[in-house]
Formats: sequence, structure tokens, C-alpha cells
Amino acid sequence: MSETVTPPRFRVNVPWAEALKARALRLALRAALVLIPLFFLRACLFTYVPPDQIGMRQVAFGFSKGLQKKPVGSGYQHQISGYEQVHTFPRNVQAVEFTNNPAETGAGHRKVGAIKVPTVDGYPVDVDVTVLYRIADPYQVVSSFGFGDAYEEAVVIRFTDPLVKQHLGKLKAEQFYADERLHRIADLKNALAQRFRENGLALVDVLIRQYDYPETFQTLTEQKKIQDQSVLANRQFAKQAEVQTRLNQVTAEGQNLINVKSAEFQAQITEINAKRDLYERQKKAEADLLVKSAEASGTEQINRAAEGAGSAKLLRLRRGLALLNSLKGPIYISEDPTDIARLAGGVEKGKGKE
Repeated sequence: MSETVTPPRFRVNVPWAEALKARALRLALRAALVLIPLFFLRACLFTYVPPDQIGMRQVAFGFSKGLQKKPVGSGYQHQISGYEQVHTFPRNVQAVEFTNNPAETGAGHRKVGAIKVPTVDGYPVDVDVTVLYRIADPYQVVSSFGFGDAYEEAVVIRFTDPLVKQHLGKLKAEQFYADERLHRIADLKNALAQRFRENGLALVDVLIRQYDYPETFQTLTEQKKIQDQSVLANRQFAKQAEVQTRLNQVTAEGQNLINVKSAEFQAQITEINAKRDLYERQKKAEADLLVKSAEASGTEQINRAAEGAGSAKLLRLRRGLALLNSLKGPIYISEDPTDIARLAGGVEKGKGKE
């Protein structure tokens, strides 16, 4: 048989390393002897309250047995183990979500189902509500509801659900998007803040975030809106017809007024033309009278002239002129009509005969 040969092991022996290791071990033992009592003392005599928490001290026995009214602030606070205990509560703003959508819930928030609000017109509306609050009086909260988060169920959820139904239930389904909703929410905040104050909580805000209507409401709303629009359209058409009637009436009155004024102006023009014609006839008659008077006067003067000296000569001239007018064809004159001496001699012979 062959024998197994074990290789030799070599160990390095460094004196200064061994001394350093032993020294470190002694220091660790000494630190443990100091720190372990300190940790034990800290666990028995002190507790830590985070900055976002507020503490309430509860004494187990003795003269001050029971819950202490003075709150415990943040930081390291004394707490004798077995004799007293400091319970902590959040001092920052907390939220309770009333919603059916998990995506609408923030991290660490209490989630409850959406509030189904029965409206006055019979259409239930699922309302998503966020209630923001904080603990105002930890002693009153603990005295009434004990330690833990039982106050959320006993106060926040208990009062929010019926108050939302009470105040928003006075609205019609379509009024959730009207100004009336704001007045109802203001009343809701006042009522909810009063309930919270009575139980040691302080309401920060109530957020109405979403409204979910039943499926039938959409169809009925569309039909109603169409009817409302038809009514409004008919009213506008009626107003338009009324305006058109008034316009036609005013137009007719204006046309009648124009016709009356035109008739009046035409009558005035006719009157003026008649006066003008009368004036022209009068002036013409006066002129004719003057002409005839002048002609009569001229005739009279001619007659008077014919009765006086030279009337026989004038008569002969007229007869000669009438004879000349009655002649037809050319007239031949044998004597020179420009012979003044002959003409003068003829005139003198005529005078001698007379």
C-alpha cells in the first residue's frame, strides 16, 4: 500500500503583529464594557421621538399614574422602562382618501370607497373626496379613542361620509359643475371642522376631486340638453319674429309718414304752382289790359289825327297802300321815285287844288 504524504505547513510568526492583535482585542473588550451599559441605560432611561411625531407619556404606577396631559416633544426624551412609556402620534398633515380608483390614493394614505351622494333629482353620484387633517390635541384623541389610528375610523370616516351626503345631496346632478357646488362645499367644511374640533382634530381642507355619474345619466342629460337647446332656440326664433314684426311695423309707419309728408309737399307745390299761375294770369291780364288800353288810346289818337288837317292825304295814302297790296305781279315805275323836285312840285299842286 502506498502511504499518503501530508505536505508540511509553514506558519509565519511575526511578533509585532501578534502584539497588535492582542492590543486591539483588549481595546474592544474595554469599549464593550463601556458601551454595553450605556446602550442598556439608554434603552431603559431614554426614548427617541422623531421630528414629525408628537409623544404622550403614560405612567404605569405611582402618584402620577395614567396618561399625562403635557405632550412630549421630538428628540431624545427620558423614559424609565417598566415605569412609563411614551406613545407617539404623527403631528404632520394626514390624509384619508374616499375613492374607488387605486391610482388616486397616495402612499401611506388611508383608502376608503367613494362616497355615493344621492342627489335631489334621483341620480346617485360617486364623489372622490380627500380629507386633510392633523392631530390638534393628542390627549383628547388618546382619552377618547385610545392609542393607534382608531380616531380615523371613529372621527374622520364616521363624520365625513354623512356630512358629504347631507350637503352635496342638496344639489342636482348637473349642479356639481355649477357655482352652487362651491357654496355647499363651504358649508361642508364648516360642519366637518366643527366635528373634528370637538374630537381633538383640526381640519386642514376637504378636496372634492372627481364625480362619477351613472351611465343612464349621460344619455338623459344629452336628451335634456337637446330639449333645453330647442326651447332656447324657439325662444330666440320667437324674439326674432317679434323683432321682425316691430321692424315691419316701424317700416310701415315710416313709409306712411313719408307718403303723408310727400302728399303735404305735393299739395304745397300744387298750391304754389296755382298761386304762380294765378299771378301770371293776373299780370298777363293787366299787361293785356295795358296793351289794349294803349292800342285803344293809339287808335283814338289816330282817329283824332284823321279828323284833323291832312286826313284826306292820309286817307289817300291808305287807299294807295291797299291798292298796292292788292296788286299781283311786277310793278313797273316810269318815273324816278328819287326825283325830289318832281315830288315837291306834285305836292305843291295838290295844295293848290285844295
